[in-house]
Amino acid sequence: MHARNRGEFAAHVPHAARAPVREPLELAVLGAGSWGTALAAASRRAGLPTRLWSRRPDVAHAIRTTGCNPRHLPGIELPEGLQASDDLEWVLQGADVVLFAVPCAALREVAEVAATVLPRHALALATCKGVEPGSGQLMTQVLREACAKGQPVGMLAGPSFADEVVRGLPTRLTLGMCAHPAAVAVARELAGALRGAAIELELCDDEIGVQVAGALKNPVAIACGMASAQGLGENARAAIVARGLEDMRRLTVALGGRGETLFRSSGVGDLFLTASSSHSRNTRLGMRLGASAEHRAGAQAGDGGELTEGASASQALALLERRLQLELQVPRAVRDVLSGRCSAGRALQRVLEQPLEETLPSPVRTGVHASPGHGAAHDGGAVRVPGVVWNHRAVQ
Repeated sequence: MHARNRGEFAAHVPHAARAPVREPLELAVLGAGSWGTALAAASRRAGLPTRLWSRRPDVAHAIRTTGCNPRHLPGIELPEGLQASDDLEWVLQGADVVLFAVPCAALREVAEVAATVLPRHALALATCKGVEPGSGQLMTQVLREACAKGQPVGMLAGPSFADEVVRGLPTRLTLGMCAHPAAVAVARELAGALRGAAIELELCDDEIGVQVAGALKNPVAIACGMASAQGLGENARAAIVARGLEDMRRLTVALGGRGETLFRSSGVGDLFLTASSSHSRNTRLGMRLGASAEHRAGAQAGDGGELTEGASASQALALLERRLQLELQVPRAVRDVLSGRCSAGRALQRVLEQPLEETLPSPVRTGVHASPGHGAAHDGGAVRVPGVVWNHRAVQ
């Protein structure tokens, strides 16, 4: 990034008070699907110079010439000044923040190509929610392997339907990344700028928890859709969400993250949005799966990229489960239905009957008086309020 004086402003400021004023962050968004286009539109609406890369020349041409993306967001006008191209090198030139808005399965390929021209100072953020098929790696792990050593990377997630973001409706997202002084400064500047597009960006140093929540929320939504189609009722859907949240907690802790991260917008917020709304394509996929066995064979192809992400996430998570010797109930149920190993009804019954981990206190020994905050029943189990991000980390 460059710090340059703005002459028009500086001319009215006494010499002793003049200080370099930073130009706005420059953003590059890679991927012109509905989510990538929405992020680019929000960035541009916030006043940031923004370039959008599309693998398809016709999509880039349509955005440049008509001011809309008829393929992915038909009928929605994009803000003026949003630039689009299929030339990756041109899009990345001078970028301070790069948002990778491509499917999880394509992230490594795109990142490896982008790494050859990606500015070394740029903050590279994955915005795809899931686990890489074939490796079981989280998205930040993929970026670290694909990009140059030392490239700051992170994850952008949260409850965010693309059509609402592109129309400027209020949204709250989470940016998860390991603390790095220069990158933190960029993240804070980005958060300040995006308020101009009705986006509140909360910063979190637990990138693992942010990513696990994003990876599991789609399978939970699929399971909830199946429950609706099976006529199991709202009580059952709520129980499935609780089971899914417990799956998230167990996987987050097993990977070295913090359970309290799941209470951020990228956790329970995104889980609520995806699992409770028929506007979610993952929920609709689950409804098709639960309604008829005929839909299972073609379900993974779906009618959009997120459908494939939701179905493939359940499969990719199996790699992590085996590696960590965990059994995640909701992803397993979705896998079994997609593969035809059992019916939706049977898979959901298994989820609903599986007990959660007991949290009752151990019996108190005779003559020993337990007090709040003391004793084995409280060790490591007390509820903690997350501290100030990047200034304090709660002890695990």
